[in-house]
Amino acid sequence: MSIMNLKNNYQDIIDFFNANVSNENNENLDKDNEIKVLINYFQEDFEFESEDKSYEVCDFLNEDSLNRLFKNKISAIHIPNYISPNICDKIYNNIEQDLSDEKWENTDMFQGYGLPVNFMFGPTANDCINYFSQVIPIIRKLRSISGGISPVDKLRLELDEIWPDGSKITNSNSFKRKAFVGLTRLMKPDGLVGNETKKNGLVHIDGPLKGTSGSGTYSSNIYIKTPSDGGELCIWDVSLSSNSSENLDNLQKLLNYAFDKNFREEIQSLLQKILPKPIVIKPEIGDLILLNSCQPHAVKGFQNGVRLSMQTFIYFENGKPLDLYS
Repeated sequence: MSIMNLKNNYQDIIDFFNANVSNENNENLDKDNEIKVLINYFQEDFEFESEDKSYEVCDFLNEDSLNRLFKNKISAIHIPNYISPNICDKIYNNIEQDLSDEKWENTDMFQGYGLPVNFMFGPTANDCINYFSQVIPIIRKLRSISGGISPVDKLRLELDEIWPDGSKITNSNSFKRKAFVGLTRLMKPDGLVGNETKKNGLVHIDGPLKGTSGSGTYSSNIYIKTPSDGGELCIWDVSLSSNSSENLDNLQKLLNYAFDKNFREEIQSLLQKILPKPIVIKPEIGDLILLNSCQPHAVKGFQNGVRLSMQTFIYFENGKPLDLYS
């Protein structure tokens, strides 16, 4: 595609970013001070209370389990052997050939196929254009590699079949363009960051901790390759009723800085101290796990092998189709 055609196809994005230029020098001027205040706030002998929820192991996706997940009655759904080992091998062998040494900034993830949804929001128009321009080619590439429907195709179809309001790839964004689904993310020992995080992972959330009634952000992960030891998924089901609103608000703020490179190690050590005992799930090749990604969660480190997963967010809202995006 010529530069002129590319510009014409994405002129709406270029216009949007030209009209929404921000002055980064005037943003987050007091960030470091706020982090220090939050760290000090939780320095006393403090521990959050747990909701004591569990997770369900199912043979297949079903409406009842999804209902319990969306109503926060359970923390996760684990479906072993969701994708055949043969398909997983095909995808891994292709991705392995195309992998670069680049990582997502301040994370333990190497780039696989696709760009994460935060690219949609810039900071430049080119970031946003790169995100949308790869949506259809990468979705179709994964389908071709799989020799039919891809793992994320299967997930999309089954969610649409079993959920009363159906499911769809979202276009709920400023540009009304279809989002990507099926982001592949690779972890390997030499990419794990920090002392605390190499062992216990990067604790984070993908949405508001408190959330709102009747809606929420959830995450699906299909595991293409897993290490024999380590790489467990940890989920902390922090109680929203037993902990004070002030403590939850400050935990939210602390988690907002979970990836900050200057304070990451201190924040992660503190989170491991103040959060309750986690739910721990050990995924195997071909498994599917769906979780409430507004709960703190992390992936434990490992010393050998690799961990490759295919991730898609699921936004639930009462009475509407499930919105899927990566």
